[in-house]
Amino acid sequence: MSASDILTVERGTAVGVYVHIPFCKAKCKYCAFVSTTDMSLQCAYVNRVVKEITEYRGSGLFADTVYIGGGTPSCLYGGALPEIFSALGNSFSITSDAEITVEINPESCTERFLDECVDCGVNRVSMGLQSACDDVLKQAGRVHGVSDFKRAAGLVVKRFTNFSTDIILGLPSQTPEDIETAADIISEYCTHASVYAMSVEDGTPLCKSGYTTDDDRVAEMYDIACSALSEHGFCRYEVSNFARNGMISKHNCKYWRCEPYLGFGAAAHGYDGKSIRRANTDNISDYINGANACITALTEKDRYNEYVMLRLRTESGINLDDFYARFGYRFERQNKGTLDRLRGGYLIKADENSVRISPDKMFVMNGIIEELME
Repeated sequence: MSASDILTVERGTAVGVYVHIPFCKAKCKYCAFVSTTDMSLQCAYVNRVVKEITEYRGSGLFADTVYIGGGTPSCLYGGALPEIFSALGNSFSITSDAEITVEINPESCTERFLDECVDCGVNRVSMGLQSACDDVLKQAGRVHGVSDFKRAAGLVVKRFTNFSTDIILGLPSQTPEDIETAADIISEYCTHASVYAMSVEDGTPLCKSGYTTDDDRVAEMYDIACSALSEHGFCRYEVSNFARNGMISKHNCKYWRCEPYLGFGAAAHGYDGKSIRRANTDNISDYINGANACITALTEKDRYNEYVMLRLRTESGINLDDFYARFGYRFERQNKGTLDRLRGGYLIKADENSVRISPDKMFVMNGIIEELME
């Protein structure tokens, strides 16, 4: 790594930190994330991550969110997590109220790993359920069942009060009843839920099998999930994310608000909060061997489109004063005709402070957002 690989962020800034752990016991049939089942690479990979993090020593940056994702971080060898957190602590001032998340899979969730998380200062856990039906999980290539999730969740809640899970809509053989059951399980253990519509990505086994989703059925499942989670006290704050007791994902909010964050590990990305992006190679071996990161300067059009797209995914939408501070002109004046038309069609809500998608149109937001992009 050279000095040109460092993403420069002003000293004293609070950043989010993401570390990608690409190891999995098995690859899910729908997964297009950068991951591997070759556990023999773990030591070399962790050493490379630690080296990359160390390059930011002396940067004068604070970290108010840390997210260890994957892949499956709970597949790591004992002691790997403390190595990573030691490097983070030496390179960043981690704030006393920082949200620190680690992803875990049910089949690799052990008391030893959870205790290691506690020792490292982790205060939030994310563990995927994906479906409440064992047959659906098996068809999707998941290596856990519903009982495995419940067993692991029982271990998690003994140590953590901030507990998130994921479910996917549109998996093969999935039914609306599955979504209702999943919501019941989530309500028993979790304070946060991410609800994702299935995207059949090129190159995945699911894609190669010829599987496609039924958009109308997925939309029906989304409505069911929203209603069921709401009954259990979860509030939607982003199109795919729901929280109760205020337990939103502070780290993910940084992405949606276009705030600065740093990414470490293969395929990890960073953003200076202004106009510069940094991306690591998605080839795990090349990353281990020290491949340089790619630095990209965003155009004003890129910045605008990204801001509009990300902010409109959230319930709060675009804050008009924040937009003005970033871009130097008024969003509501620049887009007056389009906003009047969208408001007339009950597709958006707008007031003197914000522009946001109408709550009942969140699942079909893409076409609305495109109307406001350049």
